[in-house]
Amino acid sequence: MNETDLELAQLLCTRLCHDLAGPIGAVAAGVELIGDDPAMADAETIGLIGDSSSAASRKLRFLRAALGLAQNTGGDLKGLLDGYVAATSGPGARIEVTWPSAAALEKAGRLFGLTWNSALLNLCLLALEAQPGCRSLDIALDTSASLTVTLTARTANGRAPNARDDLCAAAVAENGAGLTAKTVQAHLTGRIVRAVGGTIRVSPLSDGISLVALVPAVS
Repeated sequence: MNETDLELAQLLCTRLCHDLAGPIGAVAAGVELIGDDPAMADAETIGLIGDSSSAASRKLRFLRAALGLAQNTGGDLKGLLDGYVAATSGPGARIEVTWPSAAALEKAGRLFGLTWNSALLNLCLLALEAQPGCRSLDIALDTSASLTVTLTARTANGRAPNARDDLCAAAVAENGAGLTAKTVQAHLTGRIVRAVGGTIRVSPLSDGISLVALVPAVS
């Protein structure tokens, strides 16, 4: 492992810890409220512990599939993303996600190769985070020749997009210079796509962003 890869791994660990710190901390706070006396466990405290532990579990399942060494072995990608979105969105911040058909996802996986699951989940996460206030995410696949993955993240009611330029730049950057824990996932997404000979670009829309990954068939 060279110095750049070591820094990348450290930044990814920092990102992972940041994502899990909130719900795990809430569980710990709930347990502390109960103390040594189970009689102190009122409905509100039990609800806090239950909701927080569920959020931590959903985040962990998603991040393990997105950032870990999971290969293209199937699995409920929609369920993983839906769980992560539910665990991270605040009250009233529901995000509508439109998925391709199961047949299109299966074919895309064959064209992309073993890291398809990780690639798609990371592309989804990048699109959601690069567009603050995202309220709809549309995932489209074109498998007619090579593979084109298009993710369109839009704000609510045509609101100005105010996209995260730092994440967009990190996704297309060839090197990891200047990465932070906030931008490392975007850079990783770009590296996963480029590792199979693909390219990635982010384009502004009037009410959001378009994230496109173009990948030649690897099999």
